[in-house]
Amino acid sequence: MDGIPGEQARRDTARWVIGSYLGLAVLSSVLHIIRHATTQRSLNWVYLTVNACILVTAIFSLAQLKRSLSRGMLIFSWITFVCLVVILTHDIVTGQNYAYLFTMFYVGIFTLGIILGYRAALYYMIATGIVFFTLGALYLNVWRMIVPVVLAYGFTIPAKVVERLIDQSRRDLAQVNRRLEAQVAERTAEWAESNRRLRVDVRDRAHVEEVLRQYTVELESRNEELNAYAHTVAHDIKSPLAAIIGFGELLEKHYTQFTNDQLIYYFGIIARNGRKITNIVDELLLLSSVREAKGVEIGPLDMAAIVDEAQHRLIHDIAEKKPEIILPEAWPVAVGYAPWVEEIWMNYISNAIKYGGVPPRIELGYTILDSGSPILDSQMQAFVSKIQNPNSKIVFWLRDNGPGLTPEEQSRLFTPFTRLEQARAKGHGLGLSIVRRIAERLDGEVGVESTVGQGSTFFFTLPAAPTSASPVAEPGNNAASQMA
Repeated sequence: MDGIPGEQARRDTARWVIGSYLGLAVLSSVLHIIRHATTQRSLNWVYLTVNACILVTAIFSLAQLKRSLSRGMLIFSWITFVCLVVILTHDIVTGQNYAYLFTMFYVGIFTLGIILGYRAALYYMIATGIVFFTLGALYLNVWRMIVPVVLAYGFTIPAKVVERLIDQSRRDLAQVNRRLEAQVAERTAEWAESNRRLRVDVRDRAHVEEVLRQYTVELESRNEELNAYAHTVAHDIKSPLAAIIGFGELLEKHYTQFTNDQLIYYFGIIARNGRKITNIVDELLLLSSVREAKGVEIGPLDMAAIVDEAQHRLIHDIAEKKPEIILPEAWPVAVGYAPWVEEIWMNYISNAIKYGGVPPRIELGYTILDSGSPILDSQMQAFVSKIQNPNSKIVFWLRDNGPGLTPEEQSRLFTPFTRLEQARAKGHGLGLSIVRRIAERLDGEVGVESTVGQGSTFFFTLPAAPTSASPVAEPGNNAASQMA
């Protein structure tokens, strides 16, 4: 059981429970002796012997907790179980009030389940049920003992729920760690292979020095990116994982104090944070696959179908925010890889829906740079002036009615793994890093032009398809009308 989430809390709980039993054993023995001295009643040696046994066992178990939580708790629980059975049998035979002992059994089942897990609580419940039925058959009506047995089983359920939540969080974290380790091992193998080839192929000393210098620069760049990659993973996964563990431990300690509605609410928080971790992992895997992908099929794109599919993936966000989305009547034919271009549109549209105006107004369009059509929009003119080799390029753009971005935010927006707090709070973070990497792999560029208080226009460029693949509609006029 060492190393599981909440281990320290379990040890503290075990010390508190065993210490409570120790104190109660001492207190009850002292009170019994005081009653004997004041009322001249005879001492109940069965009662005193059982209390002394619990006292000694508690002291021994507290010492065992430092070496093994499970061993110390199991020794104390089962010896205390035998002692309680003896007292229960004695009270039933002598006709004394024994109802409070049922409560002690329930407390034992619940605390054992919270500390050691569902299996230990289930064994304890089965043994308790056997004792209740046996005593019921010998001294009482068996049917009077059924309700305590059912209640005892009910006290094992919280332990099962908490155990499953902890196991799920451990599996999710282990899966993320395995993926990260595999990617780091793959990168390490690539670098090792590159070094081996470098030693074999390079003969000339001057050439070797130059190649090594360039390779050193590349390694430093990759190391910086890998460090930022690890930082991003740790930062983005830490918060939802902490929420899962925190609410799991909360339920672990105080499950019986919450109503069903509260439990459903807390379980919903745990589920939402689990889905958030899954989304983060999916984004990171996509970012890695774009960098490593080779031999993807580059060809003419059906941009209308791609945009439609991107909107379909965001159907829940669209249904919730009800944005106004304006599309051109026809799209020009660009060259690229459809799944990656769909990812660009999905990121742009998703950010515009979430962080645009109220209600969001989203306009999609394009401009063919060498079509001879005038560029009527100042934001487009500013962006086009930054494009390298604009001939035979198509600029696809999305304009929103959000609050806009400052120049400093715009300059850092697409930087991979940069933690731009204000921009990231608006949803422009890892997703836009993916957009930039995709566009660069497709021989394109990305950009944004924005004025605070006047919305933002996000761009990406793709190479234009050959003339034979051009659309039926006249793209130049369409682009001009869209930008007007």
